[in-house]
Order: sequence, then structure tokens, then C-alpha cells
Amino acid sequence: MMIELRYCEKPIFTKDGEGMNSFFAKQPIIDLNGNTYGYEMLYRTAPKIPFYDGDDGDKSSADVINNLFFGDEDREFLNNKRAFLNFTENLLLQKTALLLPRDQIVVEVLENVAASREILDCCRELMENGYIIALDDYTYTPDTAPLLDYCQIVKIDFRNSKKDIELTAAQCRSKKKTLLAEKIETDEEAEYAKSLGCTLMQGFYFAKPLVVKGSAYSPMALTFSKLINELRSPDVDMDNLADVISSDPFMTAKLLRLVNALRGDMANRISTVKQALLMLGVKKLTEWIYIVGLQSLSPKGPDERVRVALFRATFCRIVSIMILDEFSFDDEMYLMGLMSVVVDLNDKESMTAMRLSNNIIDGLSSMSGVYSDTFNFVLDCEQANWAGVDKFVTTYNLDGKEVLKKYIECMNKVQMMCFLAA
Repeated sequence: MMIELRYCEKPIFTKDGEGMNSFFAKQPIIDLNGNTYGYEMLYRTAPKIPFYDGDDGDKSSADVINNLFFGDEDREFLNNKRAFLNFTENLLLQKTALLLPRDQIVVEVLENVAASREILDCCRELMENGYIIALDDYTYTPDTAPLLDYCQIVKIDFRNSKKDIELTAAQCRSKKKTLLAEKIETDEEAEYAKSLGCTLMQGFYFAKPLVVKGSAYSPMALTFSKLINELRSPDVDMDNLADVISSDPFMTAKLLRLVNALRGDMANRISTVKQALLMLGVKKLTEWIYIVGLQSLSPKGPDERVRVALFRATFCRIVSIMILDEFSFDDEMYLMGLMSVVVDLNDKESMTAMRLSNNIIDGLSSMSGVYSDTFNFVLDCEQANWAGVDKFVTTYNLDGKEVLKKYIECMNKVQMMCFLAA
């Protein structure tokens, strides 16, 4: 599951008189159709290297709220989805949520908040004012039972015991609550969650490879495979590329629409595939083909997976330039990141069959070396493995703040790429 970081230049809180840079991460919440329902917002602070977990719940939640809704940060990275925000007991009692737009957030009541009369009154007031309330890591007990009357969504941790999961799900279904399964990591867990009535899910399961052995490829996917091989040729032949793209009407239509939109010149519209290719150039064409090809490989898959692929590819390229201080390997690093959601990372044979380079295969197979280090670093960023991120930054002597800034540039670029390929 991809976790995206945001970097705030103007922190709300300080420590010992010194400004502390604030970071917050987002983790997507997916519905049964593979669409993104919202994002859970997570918090990080950075006294020196920007990968440190804050330990003050009130402060952490307040920082996220301040930076999201009262700071200089834009909220475009939420993609018009709701932000699930953690609320501590103190923030609920202070009625902080009433200051926020009810159509943009979900008030997530943390699991350590007791079902006191005061808290129940706060939740009732929020619901009466049109806010959505979610109970975080909820387990049904006589003590927590009253909270079920003051929420719409219940999040169940699927690392809990089967007995607790099934009891909690049954109680929630009886009260017609929306069930959100947390920490889903396998097909079996996803199916189990569905059988219990969960209609929303969250977990690393949703970053698994797009293509599995034996999958049937669509005609557009076959076109994508041919184009990859053409583009990896030392001397790219535009005529051959035009022939391959022209054989697929859907890809042709997307290409012409993209290039005409970029030109914005109604008097001189692009009318042939070769014209469009020459207009884009090989580098931009390659990126566009990767995006459209990914969409074709999993037309019914979550759009978040395509974003994961593009993020990995783009950030691998950026990081490689930072650590190698040259552009010689950036295209290969880009392809490595992209292919990481297309191939089985445990199957070297399938990667070889796709004619991937040895560097890419070694990188995806967690071998030693700069390719593997770069790919694992990108995964650590996705999964909020701050120890791994810190180790990479230290090993390659990078400026942590600069890495975070590049990270944000990467996320903004990926968002634009997805928009142009739509």
C-alpha cells in the first residue's frame, strides 16, 4: 500500500525554540469496486532527519489538521477524497472537528478514547451537524458498545483474533454500520473481510502486482508489450512505433487526444500517429506509453495501483539521479519501478522473459547493489518504514529535507501524468 508524504515548510509547533518540520502521510482506503473512498492521514515530525514518529497524540493530530486546513498546503493530493483524521479525546472534547469542512473529512475516533457521556455527546453533535464518524481499531466489548450508536463507519483490525473480528462484525452489521477492514494483506483476508460484510478495505494487499501468472492479456496489453520492446531498442524507429500504435484504435485515440490537448492550437491539429509521436519525442512518449499500458493491464484494478506504479517509477528515477549524480541510469531505474507492479518479484524467469535488463531483475529481486537499494528505499517510503528510509539517507549521504522535497515533486508529477493519460 502506498503511503504518500507531504512536507510543510512552516510548522505549527516548535520544540526548544527550534522549528520542527512537519510531515504527514496518506494511506488509501478502497471500496469493493477498487475505487478510492478516502485517505487516512498519518503524522511524522523531523527534528533533524525527516523520518521520525511523533509520540504525542494530541500534538500529532493537531499538526495534521493545522497543516491540511489552516496552513499553506494545498489539498490537491487528496484527489477530492475524504481525509480520515485521527481525533484524540482532548480534540473531541474541544470540538475541533466542528471547525473543519464536513464534506472533506471523516472524524476517526481513536481506539483509546473511552465511551464517556461527554464523548458520546460530542459524537452525537458531530453527526447532527452532518459529519461522518469512524471508530478506529474497534473491538466490541460491553465498555465500547455505546460508541456504535454514534458512528457510521467501524474499522476492524484484521490482525486481531478471529473471535474478536467476527463478534465485532456481527454487532456492527446488526446496527447497519459500514465496515472497514484494516491491515488486509492477502487474497484470503480480502475475501474473508467481504464475507463478514466489509465494504471498505485498507492494507498492503492493494499494492500487490497487477499481473499474475496465467492472466489473459487484452489486445491493448499486447500492444503495450510490443511498444516496450520497440522503445528499448538502441535506435527507436518512429515508423515501427506508429505502426504498432495504429494497430490499436483505443491507444491511437488516447495518443491523438493527448497531443492535441497539449498543443492547444485549434488551427493546426495533429492528424496522424507519426505526427503525434514526433511532437511528443521519445522520452515523453515512453512515459505516456507506460501509463496507458499499465491501465490496460488491469482495467478493473484500483486506480491507486496505477499511481503506485507511476510513483515508484518516477521516484526511482529521481533518487537515482540524486545518488549517482548523473542521468545515465535514470531510464532503467524508471522502468524498474514501473515493472515492480507488473511482474512477480519472486519469479526471475518471468522477468527474463520480458527482456528486462539484469540490473532491473537484480533490483526487483532484492539483490545487493544500488538498484536494489533504490527500489527498497522507495518501498520503505510507501510503507512508512522510517528505519529503512533513515538507513538509505545515511548510507548515501543524502539531505533528508531535499529527499522529501523531491518526493513531493514526484507526487505532483504523478498526479499530472494520470490526468493526461485519462
